[in-house]
Amino acid sequence: MSNEELRLLLESLGAQVVGSQKNPTAAVAVLISETVKFRDKLKEETGEILTVADTRVALDALECYLNSEQFPDDLTSEQKTLARIYVDRLTLFSR
Repeated sequence: MSNEELRLLLESLGAQVVGSQKNPTAAVAVLISETVKFRDKLKEETGEILTVADTRVALDALECYLNSEQFPDDLTSEQKTLARIYVDRLTLFSR
């Protein structure tokens, strides 16, 4: 997945997921940055490829979290890790 694909996906979905943030554009930039870092680290350490579908599932899980719901049970370890990264970074970002 290219940086451009990630950017487009997160811009299109991220703004609606973090729409309640004071500055959704900045929050989406954080999501993009963290996704690229995670994608590169995952590829380097395990050889696994983070897909657009994985990223979409992680964003859906983030939306569940923001709605005070549990993450879905069927997330892969990569999807769950990325969703946790999103939660952690947005929690820090909102302070």
